Amino acid sequence: MKQIVLFLILLGFIHKGYTQRNVIAQDTIALKADQFLGIDSFGAIYYAKDNIFYKKWNNQEWQFGDFILGQLTQVSVLNPLKILLFYESSNTIVLVDKYLSEINRVNFNTIAEFKSVSLVSPANDNSSWLFDNNTQQLEVFNTNSEKTLVATQPINKLPTVLRSNFNYCWILTSENLSQFNIYGSLLSRDNNEEYIDFRIIKNDLIILKDDGLYYRYTKNGEIEKINLPEIHIKQFYVTNEILYIYDQSKIYSFDLTLQKK
Repeated sequence: MKQIVLFLILLGFIHKGYTQRNVIAQDTIALKADQFLGIDSFGAIYYAKDNIFYKKWNNQEWQFGDFILGQLTQVSVLNPLKILLFYESSNTIVLVDKYLSEINRVNFNTIAEFKSVSLVSPANDNSSWLFDNNTQQLEVFNTNSEKTLVATQPINKLPTVLRSNFNYCWILTSENLSQFNIYGSLLSRDNNEEYIDFRIIKNDLIILKDDGLYYRYTKNGEIEKINLPEIHIKQFYVTNEILYIYDQSKIYSFDLTLQKK
């Protein structure tokens, strides 16, 4: 009888998706920063220190800073040729090129359709996803024309995380994890199972929980716990199926392609 009970417990554990996903440890890079913000497909490292945004690549370094805008609150290097910086206190997006020279700036306080923006992420072409606190809607916003192209239905709970690739956007609230397409259509909505943050890998997600990182398959919702050494996770990032974890002084990298479904 004890064996049957143990089997049923283990079976339930597997059905919840908490199987192990193995990874291969790769390089470790020393970095002293307030925030690790990503590594692009060319190997350039992005980080922030003392409210200055930095890019480091091939023994060269570039920086961007504008203290008038306040605290740098969000960065996306999804497109390393057009990097998105967001300053929530001044309600402003700044777009910079690969040398961190400014391309464009949108101050949502001064545009025709005033918005109170809390989260942003790149979309396709000259557009960005943003969440407007006034309407509680997720929008696709063209940064050239300064017009809203698409808006979703109002979202009851304020999102804490918004991330995208060029075709899809995911938002995390205290209750749900939701996925939208570029037309603003809701594709899925699942319970927030104590998720803290996430990153996108192809169309799947790497999810942070209190006890570590998990690989979540978007197609079927299955979850695997990523088998990692004991590392304090301050920030993490994913590029080309390489997982980067920053602990405060070093960036650890792990190959995620060892195990596929």
